[in-house]
Amino acid sequence: MRAMWVSACLVFAVPAGLAANPPQVPDALTTIEAKATATHSDALLIQRGNETLLEMYACPTPEPVALMSATKSIVALAIGLLLEDGKLDSIDQPVSDVFPEWAQGRKRDITIRMLLDHTSGLQNVPNAGVELESAPDLVQLALAAELASDPGSSFAYNNKATNLLTGIVGRLAGEPIDTYVATRIFAPLGITQSTWMRDEAGTPMGMAGLAMSARDLAKVGRLLLDKGVAPGGERILGEAFVDMLTAESARSADVGLLWWRNAAWERYTLKDDADAFLVDKDVAADVREAVVAATGRTFTSKGELIDFLSQRLGPAWGDRYGAEITRRGIRLTDLFAQERGPTQAYSANGYLGQYLVIVPTQDIVAVRQIHRRETHAFPDDDYADFVSDVLRLAEVIEAP
Repeated sequence: MRAMWVSACLVFAVPAGLAANPPQVPDALTTIEAKATATHSDALLIQRGNETLLEMYACPTPEPVALMSATKSIVALAIGLLLEDGKLDSIDQPVSDVFPEWAQGRKRDITIRMLLDHTSGLQNVPNAGVELESAPDLVQLALAAELASDPGSSFAYNNKATNLLTGIVGRLAGEPIDTYVATRIFAPLGITQSTWMRDEAGTPMGMAGLAMSARDLAKVGRLLLDKGVAPGGERILGEAFVDMLTAESARSADVGLLWWRNAAWERYTLKDDADAFLVDKDVAADVREAVVAATGRTFTSKGELIDFLSQRLGPAWGDRYGAEITRRGIRLTDLFAQERGPTQAYSANGYLGQYLVIVPTQDIVAVRQIHRRETHAFPDDDYADFVSDVLRLAEVIEAP
């Protein structure tokens, strides 16, 4: 049975500091609340500075939720710890400095930065369930992977490569990443409840596996807004590294270092050669027809585009799209031309619709979480518009 919002958990307030703002502020919050309810969310939290604007849970006692791929963004913070602690000189160091077996061939050119911005070139199956979730040693699997492209030459989202980062942290920190992060980041932030899945070799996963509550995840967002300084004044991460996390990467304006860069607006239009591209890739006719149906349309968000595709492919659209598009290594930008406005927010995102969003100009931290369950309806329950709804809220709040 689907989780339902429990009224005893509901906190919905417009603080006095916002009361003088236009009526669009509570309207924007009401929109987010309504969509979070409709998408069967398990946790929702929106803060501005020290004020809570909206907080909702699906159970009386909120519990940690698996962050899925948002775990990657926490892994990136661990690399910042290595820099702060003097255990790593630069993210532009070759991975072979840590794993000497890569000091030959093209792999000697792969740097830690390339693992962080998805440009390593390592062979990767986009669906983690195909070859990663059952692998006994994810670090060794990444080390043994072939190269699909030259290191640093192109952006390609890569679960396999991010697992190698936890191995790097373990070697340089002298302890597993979960222990290192718990001591150096979570403890100063007052985070005491978290779990981190490990593979059979005992190494915490890098692609996913960390579970945290919404309030604790929001503390991580606040750490970035405060440029790496904990509430008590302790510097945890270097300010320069925090800036690097969200700076535009060399191969994609959408990403920094395992953090997503969210634009004020986006537009997606189907490329003229999309149909020929899909034919060349031997994509099944039903999926090809669903994509080509977008001809002549402009989509104002990725969520709107995904919703369009899902409606044409039906209830099993996720499986069809994954089998015919994702598993063939086809990216959305291979099919659709993307235009984007200025970057206004940064986020950690995960499967099923896990989000941590920060909007620096308005001092906003927003979290949406949902438990994995068999009744999850793709894409409806993913709340793909969460980031854009948070940005709309930011627009109607007066600058601090």
